[in-house]
Amino acid sequence: MIEKHAGLQHIVCECGAAQRRTYQADEFDVMVSDARGEGFVIAKVAGQWTHTCQDCAAPGRKQRRLL
Repeated sequence: MIEKHAGLQHIVCECGAAQRRTYQADEFDVMVSDARGEGFVIAKVAGQWTHTCQDCAAPGRKQRRLL
């Protein structure tokens, strides 16, 4: 998901892992590129965008979720 706070945004996995930095709204393409560089997998699934961290995307691992 993309979290937005005080005019800044960053990508966060369902497990709570987040990008190392935050971005201005006009830096969306940079944010996505950096997230992929950090190992996030960004994909459209059933019409919804998903943002999965490297640990959760590892083969054979179930996606972790916060309770």
